[in-house]
Amino acid sequence: MMLMKEASLSVNELVDRIQNLHGQPVEVVGLLAFEFEHTSIDHFPKAERREITDDIDAPLYQSSAWLAFGSGSMRANERVLSRWNGKRVRVTGIAYGPRGPGGCGHFGGWACEIEPYSIERAE
Repeated sequence: MMLMKEASLSVNELVDRIQNLHGQPVEVVGLLAFEFEHTSIDHFPKAERREITDDIDAPLYQSSAWLAFGSGSMRANERVLSRWNGKRVRVTGIAYGPRGPGGCGHFGGWACEIEPYSIERAE
């Protein structure tokens, strides 16, 4: 049985609904962050981003999803993704919430992650 993904989500929608979308295919549109120890898709428009939290029990980034390359996802084409840093992209992949204590990604700073199988420029 093939799982069907729903229409494109914003990053904030993904973060808000991660408990229901955990392990499901998603398509998310936002701004790519592709830097050392910071590989994510951030909410767009920037004016709607949530503040970085200082709550010790919550991940820092509440308007961003970590991009988890490896373990079954596509390999990152670093040259292309570096050029797309800060640009609008559409990421398709499997969404996950935290699978243990803390958050996702580098030092558990993200509320959720996507194992991408496609990243393309969005208009």
